[in-house]
Amino acid sequence: MKKKKIYEQLMDHIKEEIANGNLKVGNRLPRERWYSLHHKMNRMTVRNALKHLEQEEVLVSKQGSGYYVKNNPKEKDEMELGHAEILSLSAQFRQKGMKATRQMISLKKIENEWKDIFPQEKSLVEIIRLSMVKKESYVLQKAYIPVSIFEDADRFDFESFSLYAYMEDKGHRPKRMVSNLEIDKCPKDVQSWMNIAKKHLFIFHDYGYDQEEQLVEYTISYYNPKQTSLRYITKGTKEHKG
Repeated sequence: MKKKKIYEQLMDHIKEEIANGNLKVGNRLPRERWYSLHHKMNRMTVRNALKHLEQEEVLVSKQGSGYYVKNNPKEKDEMELGHAEILSLSAQFRQKGMKATRQMISLKKIENEWKDIFPQEKSLVEIIRLSMVKKESYVLQKAYIPVSIFEDADRFDFESFSLYAYMEDKGHRPKRMVSNLEIDKCPKDVQSWMNIAKKHLFIFHDYGYDQEEQLVEYTISYYNPKQTSLRYITKGTKEHKG
């Protein structure tokens, strides 16, 4: 194996410090002089490492102040599920520093096929969107919201804007979320849309309730396990990640 250059070794060291929590997002890094003395390398080598980390969007430089941690390099490569805060998917991507693109697959009103979930509704708006990270499918979401509350949703631009921003504007953004997870085989239609081989996926069933405890959203999310990690807590034990 080809030996890494000295500046690349320093880059790896800084990334490791961030990944293990010794340096957190927002922290300022030590000065170039400090790295030069402690790692016994010249200042130009240190500067080269920091510049490369800035190009990778791990660090950000502030004039007259130095370098700061912008993103956790480990978290930039995968999305972590299992946090309690209710955020739109686009907000989660921004929070993790991940660059994603979104494609609208279907947006239409349909006859209510989820009578067990929305027993009083005659019709629903179905929103099917695909999110891509690094040109690879990350998650396929099928969202269902009641027409009685969101009657013009089928005319909204959900490819460019957040579903939760729309629901907020209507006064019915979810305030409480109930999520159920299953690990199951990829359905044929999802397999085709995500362009992935037949395999098991993380499948979340999310039920969103507004401030009046009215069910306003049911979403099925199919996550590509290649780009996803899962945080969970078993009752009576500590937190796990898998």
